[in-house]
Amino acid sequence: MATRKEKEAARKGSDKTADDAAREEGAEASLAVRESSDLDTAADETEEANDESQEQGDEQSDELAEGDSEEAIARQLGADRYVMAGFFALAILAGYVLGRTIQTIWANLAGRDWFNQALPSLASVAEESRTTVSMVLGGLISVVMVFRTYRRPDVRTWTDEVASELMKVKWPTKKDVTNSTLVVIAASSFATLYLALLDRLWSFVTSIVYRTGS
Repeated sequence: MATRKEKEAARKGSDKTADDAAREEGAEASLAVRESSDLDTAADETEEANDESQEQGDEQSDELAEGDSEEAIARQLGADRYVMAGFFALAILAGYVLGRTIQTIWANLAGRDWFNQALPSLASVAEESRTTVSMVLGGLISVVMVFRTYRRPDVRTWTDEVASELMKVKWPTKKDVTNSTLVVIAASSFATLYLALLDRLWSFVTSIVYRTGS
């Protein structure tokens, strides 16, 4: 049989082993808690970083959308400007043609006897004043006609389509225009020099042939 000392030593060893196991389990539990808390903290930080990046992306997309919309509006206004300039040029041309037509008709009628008898005040107007009045009258009529034409729905639809097509045009830059101009000038100069030398050569050859023949 085991002695009393051996029993006490065995009991103490078992108690020590149980205490060590409990301490180890406690250490492992605390380590697991720390790890889980660290994981939660990392997850929270990652989520916050994702939220910040998403907010920044939304802000950038909003800024890009605003910039694109402003650029589209600027392009649309630029295209509309060209369309309005075309209508303005049409009004000027129509006013000039109509004014000259009125002046010609007025001059022809002023030489008729029945016109002098019916409207002596218009027939007696001087030629310079007649030209001024005709041009002013033609300009007013043309402006009214072009404005009324521009206000028509079908014409407005057509002008909007023209403006949208002009927005798609990629105009050359200053550098491209300069390079193209230099290429054209160089090619024209070379062609001129080549044709001049060829002309002198054939003139020399034909002069020799004619001398030999004579």
